[in-house]
Amino acid sequence: MKYIFVFLMIPLLSQASYVDREVEDLRFRESVSSTAHKYYLSVSNVKYNAKVGALQMTSRFFIDDLEDVLSTRADENIILTEDGNLTKYKQLIGDYFTSRLRIKVDGELIPIDYLGSEIENDQLVLYIEIPVKREPLEIEMRFTALMELFEDQKNMVHFKIRGERKTLLMIAKKKIDSVKF
Repeated sequence: MKYIFVFLMIPLLSQASYVDREVEDLRFRESVSSTAHKYYLSVSNVKYNAKVGALQMTSRFFIDDLEDVLSTRADENIILTEDGNLTKYKQLIGDYFTSRLRIKVDGELIPIDYLGSEIENDQLVLYIEIPVKREPLEIEMRFTALMELFEDQKNMVHFKIRGERKTLLMIAKKKIDSVKF
């Protein structure tokens, strides 16, 4: 009987050990996922439209990140996904991006024109125009949107001018970047 008892306990101990390892694995995965750092990135595309005489810029930001920044700025809880709120907060959004986006085209500071935005899935798509007389030879950009709240924010801007593609990347340590065509 003694041998049977020991024989039966060995499988039970190894099974318990296996269960403990599974629990520890779950705890490890749980702690990793809860401490994983979110990635902050906006992506913009800019092209020159000769018909309207402007650089046309489309920018995409995650709605929740933009709501956090605007809520902090306005000192109220802003929810952009509620019906009518894009219209209600159009001025606030425009003022925010006007203060966070500076563009020099061929050495001249050009004011931006925020046209509006729309929601696409979990992103807010912004439409901006920068009036210029001709296709630029050089563009310098300072784009600090969301950087005041998220230190890891990156703002990537893709240009397509004269069939040539170039990309700028603004980060907290390098808020200004330029490109020549």
